[in-house]
Formats: sequence, C-alpha cells, structure tokens
Amino acid sequence: MNVPTNEAALLTSAVENVFRRLIRLLVGKISLVKLQEIIRYVYVEEAEKCLKRENPGKNVPMTKMALVTGLDTRTLIQVRKRLESGEQRYKQQLLADLTPESAIVEAWATRIENSPNKKSQRVLDYGSYDSEFEKLVRSTISTRGITTQSIIQRLVNTRSIEQYKEKRELKLIVDQYSPYLSDDEPNIINAAFSAISNLISTIEHNLSSDHSEKFFQRQSWTFRLNPNDSSAFRKSMRSLLEKYENQARNKIAPWENKEYSKDLRTAGIGFYYFEE
Repeated sequence: MNVPTNEAALLTSAVENVFRRLIRLLVGKISLVKLQEIIRYVYVEEAEKCLKRENPGKNVPMTKMALVTGLDTRTLIQVRKRLESGEQRYKQQLLADLTPESAIVEAWATRIENSPNKKSQRVLDYGSYDSEFEKLVRSTISTRGITTQSIIQRLVNTRSIEQYKEKRELKLIVDQYSPYLSDDEPNIINAAFSAISNLISTIEHNLSSDHSEKFFQRQSWTFRLNPNDSSAFRKSMRSLLEKYENQARNKIAPWENKEYSKDLRTAGIGFYYFEE
C-alpha cells in the first residue's frame, strides 16, 4: 500500500524525531553497526509475524518479505537462517530479566512483609553459596551470565541496599527498586528504555483495540510557559507527580500476589515530566 506523500512526510519526521533522541542516549555506548544489526533482525522477524497474521496458516513468500522490508532476497535468506538457527538474538524480555535487581528487591521486600521477624529479614549475609542473599538470588532470577557481586554493586549504586563488607552483610533500605536513584549511567539508561518500551506497548495496544478496551494514555502540557518560571513550574509538577505516585502504589498494593513468580504479569502506570 502506498502511503500518501504528506502522510509519509509526517511519519518520517515523527520517526526521525524519536530516533534522534534515542540515538543521543546510545552514542558511545553501542556502535552504529550493532544498532543496524539489531534493527535488521528485529524488523525482519516482526515483518514476518505481521504477514503471517494477515494470512494465517500460510508461509510468507520471500517476495512479500522483500517488498515489506526493502531487503533483497539473498540478505533475507541469511537473516532468516540465523533467526531459525536459534542463535542468541534480540528479543523482548520480562522486566525482571531486563532489570534482575528489580525482581530481587521485590522478592526481598515480600520476604520481609511475610516474616514475623521483619527486622532480621531486612539484613542478609552474603559471600558464600549457602548465604541468605545468594539463596534469595538463585530462587528469584536466572543467574546465568550474572554474578552475585555485580548484582550487589548495582543495588549499592541505586541506593537500594547498604553493604557492610566487614560483617559480609547487606541491608535492604527500600521497599521498591528505583534505578532512577542511581548515579550509575547504564542503570539510568536501562530504566529509560524500559519506560519507553512500556509507552510503545500501550500505543501498540491502543492502535489495535476497540475504544472500550484502550489503555489510558494522556499528556498535559502548555506552550506558554515563561522561561523565568521554569524552576517553580518544575517543582510544582514534581510535587504533583510524587503525590500521584504514592497514591498509585497504594492502589496497586492490594492487587499484588504475595509470592513472586515469572508467570505473573507486569502492569502499572508511569509518571514523567518533559520539556522541549
């Protein structure tokens, strides 16, 4: 289907606007070659899924794939072979997989909540296979490719725990993991992309849903803010968002299962302030 010229121009401009901001975060952290590789494999995989939905039960002709992706058939065959081989590639992951420390804090906080001796459960020993923290980590996430020390460091960086090296003890000082408290740039960027992904998922759902099934999606802003008022405006909006965040946590709490499980669904709402 040909896109009208004005619509194509609008789409191109919007995509460039989003990509430009994403790329600013990625420069120096991931190469253009690697980014192109990610986009190529994901685009081909998603394009094939889309065409299969249009013609259930039928194989997708290579000519259609070439038309949709703009790639020649030789390149498509190479990409498909790699996708079909099961080699490591770029897939969506659960939030707990993207930020395993989030799952650990949640499991730890749940353990404290369910314990008759809450104070003792807030402090765990670490440093050996049988230590309480190591057992908590193994029972909560897949530790493949992840070291306990790296998790501890990330939790320290995000001010989620206090580490007492002499006693080899860790103390949980938050009830909810927040990478935004981190001075560690990778954690901040990881959190940013997780938030962007959540927003895109909402948009994707709303585009294909009936009006009654659409998720809530709104923004409120002004085009007439005096730059001299920016500082006071930011403080006012922060105060408002913090109030809504606390209210949201209280509303979410009754819906949470007591035990953590990968079978459970991640759902929630987001809060952020923006300026252009």
